[in-house]
Amino acid sequence: MRERDFIRSIEKRKQSANPLLEKGIGDDCAIFRTPPGDDWLVSTDMLVEGVHFDPQWHAPYLLGRKSLAVNLSDIAAMGGTPQLALLCLALPGSCEESWTSAFMDGFFSLLVEHGCTLIGGDTVSSDQLTISVTVMGTAPKEKAVCRNGAQAGDVVYVSGPLGSAAGGLYLLQNEVADLTSLMDDFPALVREHLNPSPQIVLGSILQKSGMLTAMQDISDGIATDLSHIAAASGVAAIIFEKDLPAHEQLLVMCKQLQLNPTTFQLRGGEDYQLLFTVKKGCGKQLEQLVEKESGIQVYRVGEIAQGEGVSLVKRSGATIDITYQGYEHRS
Repeated sequence: MRERDFIRSIEKRKQSANPLLEKGIGDDCAIFRTPPGDDWLVSTDMLVEGVHFDPQWHAPYLLGRKSLAVNLSDIAAMGGTPQLALLCLALPGSCEESWTSAFMDGFFSLLVEHGCTLIGGDTVSSDQLTISVTVMGTAPKEKAVCRNGAQAGDVVYVSGPLGSAAGGLYLLQNEVADLTSLMDDFPALVREHLNPSPQIVLGSILQKSGMLTAMQDISDGIATDLSHIAAASGVAAIIFEKDLPAHEQLLVMCKQLQLNPTTFQLRGGEDYQLLFTVKKGCGKQLEQLVEKESGIQVYRVGEIAQGEGVSLVKRSGATIDITYQGYEHRS
């Protein structure tokens, strides 16, 4: 499909009306207004075939959703609201129009779910399928939750089970069974890898609570992402193996294949759960608030202390260092 035909196909799609947008797709630049009383949040991510996804099992519709979801998750991690998006695609010649159409169907489905508007981007020919997305969001002025506010005495929480996406990826990469069978036996694990859900609503609730000191999403495993918070805040973090939440399907998979679920929980990437620290003495109050406003259960997994690095207290009582021992993008 020629670029101008691709752009026309996008222009025909129904989009959420955004009061901040003065001029969208069709000119050399988009024009948007600065929202009164808010700060802008901007995040970008790149997905490369063979590194971040495998088209053998990642259908274009779900890949379109995931390409946007990983950026929306960053907005959620700051307690923000998604507003505008940019999409750049490097497409191989083998990429048929039906694939591109299905990808955009998925991308737009998630845009609509979160009231976000595509305002532009670019397409080029390439030997390797590469997707780059930028999302812009807003947060109340000086109220976005950053990584650098954790203090000794704070409590560490996560928003849901850990290691599910990594478990799904393991099943797919090791061809434990065909995709249909995997979806029958381990649907939650495969779904978390192929079609993650950004925690936008929860991020907003947490930001508005006033009880948080730091937050980020879990994209590289809690071992690494909690290390980012600890380093930015100048503190140490301790988490407890017995408190790490896991989906029942991860436990079943690990038992069947004789694997250690803790490895997936600590080091597996792409959970896209929220990882956050809560002011001392506010844990129970926050749990009740989140349950009341969203029906979501959050999980206390550790605490912040003086010092540096991240430690894991194992079920045996032994303590080991796990600082930056999650997924590494380059080594």
